[in-house]
Amino acid sequence: MKQITRPFPRGQCPIRCFGPDDNAAPVVLFFPDAFGPRPASYAVADELAASGWRVLMPDLFYEHGDYEPIAPKSIFEKGPAHDRLMAMFTSITPANIAADAAALLDAAVELSDGHAPFAAVGYCMGARYALSAGCTSQRVRFSGAIHGSRLAPVEGDGPHRHFAQAKGRIYIGVAGIDPSYDAEEHGRLAQALREADTDHTIETYAGAAHGWVFSDLPVYNEKAAARLMRRLKEDFSELFARQP
Repeated sequence: MKQITRPFPRGQCPIRCFGPDDNAAPVVLFFPDAFGPRPASYAVADELAASGWRVLMPDLFYEHGDYEPIAPKSIFEKGPAHDRLMAMFTSITPANIAADAAALLDAAVELSDGHAPFAAVGYCMGARYALSAGCTSQRVRFSGAIHGSRLAPVEGDGPHRHFAQAKGRIYIGVAGIDPSYDAEEHGRLAQALREADTDHTIETYAGAAHGWVFSDLPVYNEKAAARLMRRLKEDFSELFARQP
């Protein structure tokens, strides 16, 4: 892993880079969950990079500067660390998500040649970034939202309102146990995907709870995480092999 910095709309954004230093290699835009870049997310990025893909992971809280690392347990416990995390979440607005996703796409274009295909995958709050990237650039052949929430809000802007702009496959990986994703949202999301007439899959990981992917969370589910990784590798391999 190496780290670079690029100008984003609200400051300098650290971007962790995994995989080959090859401008022709496919690029995976990796939007982490609410706990940001850390060893557990690096491990997932490393596994994707082992297939020969370049993985770019931005720090979605970059505007907060050199902040103290976020401990996953802070979201489950009351106190100053929890309050700090909640305050940082206020920067996650639809407009900022769209702007930051576009900025990472610009960085990916700068770091690759004109033919390298892109994919985007996001976890939890990162899911909305991945879908925004997929609806912004025709080079994104896959955009995956993993245990995301507020993907199809009743009011206001949401990724589901832009699906018709996506040119690649949209994948929604749903936790079987997720209070933040109910049947009503599932229905709105599925309807939006059908109406957009885009290549898509909604897949439920039965028995897995929201946040199952990263090994440093108490809800980590090794079996479900391995299943998701197989799915991503299969889809990326298929879509990256297609001629532009």
